[in-house]
Amino acid sequence: MRNLACLLSVLLLGACVATAGITFYTDQTSFETLYPGLTKEDYSNTNVPVDDMGFVTGPFNSLTDNKCFSPGDIVEGISLDNDTGRENVVATPPIMGLLNVAVGPRHLDVALYSFSVPVNAFGISVLMPIAPGVYDINVFGASGSLGTSVVIVPPSTPAGVFWGVYSDEDITKIAFEAQPGFFGIFFTKAQFGALTALDNSTWGSIKNSF
Repeated sequence: MRNLACLLSVLLLGACVATAGITFYTDQTSFETLYPGLTKEDYSNTNVPVDDMGFVTGPFNSLTDNKCFSPGDIVEGISLDNDTGRENVVATPPIMGLLNVAVGPRHLDVALYSFSVPVNAFGISVLMPIAPGVYDINVFGASGSLGTSVVIVPPSTPAGVFWGVYSDEDITKIAFEAQPGFFGIFFTKAQFGALTALDNSTWGSIKNSF
């Protein structure tokens, strides 16, 4: 019945794609309406100067202490790294036409977001400033893969493309991988957290109507 609930939320609030226990969103307004009050991280506290790029090994989290971030510059609970242990990058606007600070793997590695706090809702802007991109996304919980999705980033989208997810099971990790023929990935304006009572009531009123 979740697919019917998703259809109703499409009609009322915007696009989403649902499978058992997990819902994906492409509309930021819809996502933030259903899941307000999430913790936000825009990476704007970076040590990298304006219109520049910094390269360091990860992860990027609240404990990071290097030329890109100091401890506490990133909110607690969220961590970005890649699957090889190679360098990550921070890019500051207006380099490459960016509108906001962006982070991601420096090389063609899988980008990994992980969480040290309970999270079942996560949203982010995905971008590749110098070229279009198509990325496969795999969402994981304690039981393994919870579901997969795809995000398409057209050319000339410096603000990025929003992608969001809600899962009935807590999310422990999200992997982003460029499809063959595409390269690189950046992120900006992440938001994450566990649902509040208001959030559960809002979503529950939709899905329990069927």
